[in-house]
Amino acid sequence: MENNLDAKFSRRGFLKATAKILAAGAVFGIAPSLAHAAAEEKVKPVKFKMPKIKNFVPLYDLPIGKINLEFTDDMDIRETTTAVVVHHAGMTRDEDLDVPTIHSMHLGNGWAGIGYHFVVHKDGFIEHGRPIYYVGAHAYQHNRYTVGICMTGNFEIGVPTKEQALATEMLVAALCKKYQIKPSAETILGHRDLNDTLCPGENFYVHMPELVKNVKRAIR
Repeated sequence: MENNLDAKFSRRGFLKATAKILAAGAVFGIAPSLAHAAAEEKVKPVKFKMPKIKNFVPLYDLPIGKINLEFTDDMDIRETTTAVVVHHAGMTRDEDLDVPTIHSMHLGNGWAGIGYHFVVHKDGFIEHGRPIYYVGAHAYQHNRYTVGICMTGNFEIGVPTKEQALATEMLVAALCKKYQIKPSAETILGHRDLNDTLCPGENFYVHMPELVKNVKRAIR
């Protein structure tokens, strides 16, 4: 079953495969070295209505793209998974970074490669980053028991798209299902819950309780 995670999807194929999901419902991250690239001034949350999952799709049925990335060092296998950490890319602009760019940036930090396990783009397209079974590099001192999801964009100055929000919510729900994680404020976390950072941005973070609630409903 694990091999299904390696299925390759083009962006065009993804859009076709998820058309029904996006029509059925709508829902709504960052390494320590990138956290400081977020906007310097604190902003008031931008109004955003958190969508809700209507049809839950398991992890292995979610179209997830895979790019063949080369990692520079051996990585440890994550022996336990008890929480999911949500990030935003947090650059100076609210932009849609691609996985190779993030991978290159993290290599520049001296890491083995991209620290996130998944990257969710603004059009809702999900891509693999670091292989899911390896220890990530996304939440300092909390990587050995967590899966890291990065939403592209800067949510101190912008908000997720509905497609990005839906994909993120369904991915979190699927990971909770896979690892038998009970959704709560202690198991579905924003990066700032664990480290001194603005991530995942105020405009997303204020919706974390709704995210937990929606995930809980989706997998009950």
